[in-house]
Amino acid sequence: MSYDYIIIIPYRNRQTHLEGFIARVVPLFQKILKSFKVVVVEQAEGKIFNRGALLNIGYEEYKQHSKEGGWFFNHDVDVYPTEACIEKYYLSRPDTPLGFWGIITPPCDTLGTVIKFPGSEFARCNGYPNNFWGWGVEDKALQNRVELAGIPIRKVFYHDNPELQQWFDIKNDIDDRIKDREFQMKTHFEYDTFKYLPQKQKGRYVMISGLNTLKYEVLFRESLGEHVDLIKVAF
Repeated sequence: MSYDYIIIIPYRNRQTHLEGFIARVVPLFQKILKSFKVVVVEQAEGKIFNRGALLNIGYEEYKQHSKEGGWFFNHDVDVYPTEACIEKYYLSRPDTPLGFWGIITPPCDTLGTVIKFPGSEFARCNGYPNNFWGWGVEDKALQNRVELAGIPIRKVFYHDNPELQQWFDIKNDIDDRIKDREFQMKTHFEYDTFKYLPQKQKGRYVMISGLNTLKYEVLFRESLGEHVDLIKVAF
């Protein structure tokens, strides 16, 4: 079956937030978006969290289920949009410009939290790197890739926008963010070094890790309701 909207949620150990999302947000998607699928991609235990790889896997598993002209969302599980928000910012109309939409992004100039994009554009920039383990920087890496591909970026809300509470209910994140040993090095590279590299070098770097090198195993699949699938993966 094909859908107009595919919402991918990277996930591990956030059962309360997931239950809330399914109870509160999925009925609103059903009312407004209508043709959609929520895909929860759960990482198996044993390694520190890898948000980028999980989102790559969700895209790879469901890209064939996206209708022509359809949209993908990468969506954190603890962010609940209101009905008015979904109507205004999630629902795409015929005149909606293509490109990446940062519906909520961190103030540090990245593509994180809630973003919306055509699947073909995600493939053009080779998705996220698969080797960013632990907390952070994968969202800056994605923005660098999108900019390199010349894809337009439109940002709606930053996390520190005082109007945000009118459009979203954002739950308290669980304080389990582990930084890997290369966190500082990757942060420096993506924020300070990448933009000064020659274009060819940037292109070679982007192809080192991403959708083109993605390797994983699906451990099991489960339906969490008519509109929600969960896949548990190891990599």
